[in-house]
Amino acid sequence: MRPLAPLLALLVLAPLRGQTPGAAEVQERRLPNGARLLVVERPGLPAFHATLVFRGGRTEEPTNLAGATDLLARALYGHTWPEDVPDGDAATPLEALLKQEEGLQESLRLERLRLKADPSAPSQAAGLEAGLQALQQRVAALQSSEPLSDVYARAGGRQSAAAEADALVADTELPVADLELWARTETRRLARLQLSRFFEARTALIADLRSGQDQGLALLRGAALPGHPYGRNLVDHIPGLEAIRWSDLRAYARRACGPDRLTIVLVGGVGVETALPILTRTLGALPAPEAAEDPVLPGLRSDLGDRRIQAALGGTSRLLVGWRIPARNQPDHLALRMAAQLLDGGRTGRLAVRLVQQKGLATRVAIRMDEPGAREPGLLTIDLWPAEGHSLAELEGALHSELLRFQQEALSPEEWERAEAELDTEQLLAEDTPGRLARALGRAWTESGDWRSFYSEAQRLRTLEPEAVQAAVQTWLQPAHRTTALIEPAFLAGQDPLEAEMAQTLRTLAARRIEDPGQRERLVAEGLRQLRMLPLEERRRTLKLLTAQLPPVAK
Repeated sequence: MRPLAPLLALLVLAPLRGQTPGAAEVQERRLPNGARLLVVERPGLPAFHATLVFRGGRTEEPTNLAGATDLLARALYGHTWPEDVPDGDAATPLEALLKQEEGLQESLRLERLRLKADPSAPSQAAGLEAGLQALQQRVAALQSSEPLSDVYARAGGRQSAAAEADALVADTELPVADLELWARTETRRLARLQLSRFFEARTALIADLRSGQDQGLALLRGAALPGHPYGRNLVDHIPGLEAIRWSDLRAYARRACGPDRLTIVLVGGVGVETALPILTRTLGALPAPEAAEDPVLPGLRSDLGDRRIQAALGGTSRLLVGWRIPARNQPDHLALRMAAQLLDGGRTGRLAVRLVQQKGLATRVAIRMDEPGAREPGLLTIDLWPAEGHSLAELEGALHSELLRFQQEALSPEEWERAEAELDTEQLLAEDTPGRLARALGRAWTESGDWRSFYSEAQRLRTLEPEAVQAAVQTWLQPAHRTTALIEPAFLAGQDPLEAEMAQTLRTLAARRIEDPGQRERLVAEGLRQLRMLPLEERRRTLKLLTAQLPPVAK
């Protein structure tokens, strides 16, 4: 394999742009095992962008495997070391060590649970930890660590992966001459599912969940979409993540990453005549899984009504309002997308102009469409940060007044043309950039069931009338579909570490017993109120008793 110098690799991959294709230029084929292939040829380009889209994502995870898609994005994709994609079917030395590591990890986890229940019992933890450390050193000795050991980095390419609500997506860019290298590598990856960095990926994912997730948005999703996978907060499932075994994830991957769930999108200097034979004998030769029905997802109750939730999180005030909206393949979805563009649109959007610039009630406005996905009914959310001297109640009243004006007053030609131009620009950028186009086609297939919707929606947007947009807003952005989260700074944030730790402990314990985020926050608030009535030493003792009920942290 010829390595490319870093500068040359950039020159090869940077110009992944070209003429804009239409739907007719997307060539669709089916591989022998049922996988779908979409090819958009850009003649003359020296590189190609490949996207693998596995339909399902977080939404179809069983509760006991919540977080499995995120784990696969980290453990299966991202880096491609030679030991991850060995040739042949025989078990590798690394695979044998990974099985042993799984056994020791599970034994240590169970031993810690036993000791937590009975601290006076004889402990085998030290011996298990020593054995695990020695085994992990043997595993590390068989694994690559140098950046240029990565199969794709050596060829001047790059790869990334993302776990989404509706899909697992893996993106790769390489020079055209390496199409067969890519197809062969991805075939071995999916055939082996070795997951050689599973344990470090799980540790990193849990650390990221504990430190980096937007808990305000997660709280709103849970309250607005209770009982549905779209409303699931992975932070609540950390104990389950810690219990997922290497073999559990492999078994899940065999179902979640099967050819029946796969769409392959190639955009760049590769035509279907070149790609089809290569992919037929590689990815198309992967065994098709046994026929299985898609999981039946719980429906969202229609009688939820207007929901409100208050919480003390972080150090800033914030107003989050979400409305349950139809899935992408439903009639009003496109009109709501235009409404979101009219209301948002950066500094020139209606809400930014009225609430930030003119009235000075907010410092920032953010609008999200299809949170967290669009295959199922999701949320349109409006996120507002109050300006100094203004309350959340004041900001909430102003927001609903603006939405009422939006429904009742005629939209100006200027703001309509601005929103149309912004959506047109977004569409053109997606069509003109191979990576964006590949992901957009894959997402359209995942969310609506037809990749052609990426193009047809753009055409339908141009025929929308303002009256249709306002009618959709009147239908969906109403109290019956609304959930409001009022986020206040945590009590004595940054000044009382004991109380902050107590709040987090109560939330973790409540998440194991109470599904509704609103009820959980009321329990936390009441627990903190009672805590403040106790002397300092009694507070510490109470926290210690509660902490003892938490599952042990995996190492």
